[in-house]
Amino acid sequence: MGVNNKLFSIILIGLLGSSALLSILFAMDVVGEGILITWCYVLIGIAVVVTLAFSVIGMATDLKKAKSALIGVVALVVICGIAYVLSGNEVHSNMDGDILADAGISQVSEGGLIAFYILGVIAVGAIIFAEISKAFK
Repeated sequence: MGVNNKLFSIILIGLLGSSALLSILFAMDVVGEGILITWCYVLIGIAVVVTLAFSVIGMATDLKKAKSALIGVVALVVICGIAYVLSGNEVHSNMDGDILADAGISQVSEGGLIAFYILGVIAVGAIIFAEISKAFK
């Protein structure tokens, strides 16, 4: 484990140093914002890959946690599916007649809002249930 920690520290220092160098070069107007935005995308991509990799490794080592995580993912997919089915697909346009959202984009965005509302109600309900059940213990 010591070798991995040293390797991770070297990678972290390299990424932080590169970010600091790019920030300084941007402040001195040597590089443009395009390079800085691309670097941010690279860092986000690295974070996503590392997060997914460690999640899969963690689930592979403990199958009980993997089952719980899979139940959560399935529940989230079901909620998103229900929200998508409940959403409308109206075409939205402005006063000049320019289309702001076609039927597909409208249905996906409305489905996202409905899913957000459903998950919000579930979260508030879980908080209330936890507090009430704690009061009766």
